[in-house]
Amino acid sequence: MDPPVVVEGSLPDRINKRDRERKNVIEKRREERQQLAVESEQSSYFKETFYSSCSKVKDMLNTVSSAPISTLPSIFDKVNKEILTLKNYLHQSKMFLKVYDIRKAQENLQMLESDALELETKLLPKKKFGFKNRRVVKKPSDNTHDVTDGLKDLKISEGIVNGSGNQNKKLSSKHGDSACMLLGKVDERLVLDAENVNKNDVLLSDLTRCTVRIYGAPSTLHMVNLKQCTILVGPISSSVFAHDCSDCTFAFACQQLRLHSSSNCTIYLHVTSRAIIEDCTKIRVAPYNWSYEDQLSHFNLAGLDPKINNWNCVDDFNWLSSEKSSPNWSVLEPESRLKSWD
Repeated sequence: MDPPVVVEGSLPDRINKRDRERKNVIEKRREERQQLAVESEQSSYFKETFYSSCSKVKDMLNTVSSAPISTLPSIFDKVNKEILTLKNYLHQSKMFLKVYDIRKAQENLQMLESDALELETKLLPKKKFGFKNRRVVKKPSDNTHDVTDGLKDLKISEGIVNGSGNQNKKLSSKHGDSACMLLGKVDERLVLDAENVNKNDVLLSDLTRCTVRIYGAPSTLHMVNLKQCTILVGPISSSVFAHDCSDCTFAFACQQLRLHSSSNCTIYLHVTSRAIIEDCTKIRVAPYNWSYEDQLSHFNLAGLDPKINNWNCVDDFNWLSSEKSSPNWSVLEPESRLKSWD
């Protein structure tokens, strides 16, 4: 005798169908609970590890004031490496962290960076900046009017300022007495040479439609309120901090870049960590391609590896989605990149 045929829509079939659906729902909920548990466990582990490491960095910074001055360079080097490691750890963990947790972690990193830079500037002052009497021989050019650091020239004393001057106390207290400063220039072509720049901090502030060439290996570069400027810089041993810049073109090599409140800028970049932007729009990046004589020796002096360049790795603090790219920055198309800087 043939077995009974189950007719679609019959009572047994509907019961079996509901039972399968019920089991599928139970299984789906179980998987969701497991996923939530995993994410919660990952988040808890991240917080414990991240903030524990932050505390260790703070402890190192708290001890530097009493440490022998001979040990300070190695301590600050270790601090900077720990901060960079924390940045990478945060970036890799964003996929399972809440937006609030990401923001709090970023704020902690910003405070650590600021404290470390302030202490390093205070406890390891650079050599005093001064003008040299020797004349720098430059190739003649019919269409340039460079003001070259190193020459006895009235324009130098007006535009390039030692941070210890009385009229610049506010700036020197913020950027250090040794900072070399170019301030308040309009429609000028300015050059700083390696002898005065190497291992010194450089500040460019309130420049409009200026072209600045900086040869050598500065310690840090600060740029504030630049408009329609072209800034070309050799390898920088630590960081570039830029605020309130618009319609500018930059070319520099550095360990890290922090760009704030800026718009419509093109950056030809060599960076060994990851660039960070915040409150920025219309930022374009391309590989660093400015070159000059002795540049390789300046890379060595700055401690930068010419072969390690993360120019297209940009973290936007205003764009926390890991699924879509930030609309605030883009890669400059090769056909649009400058080929010559002359």
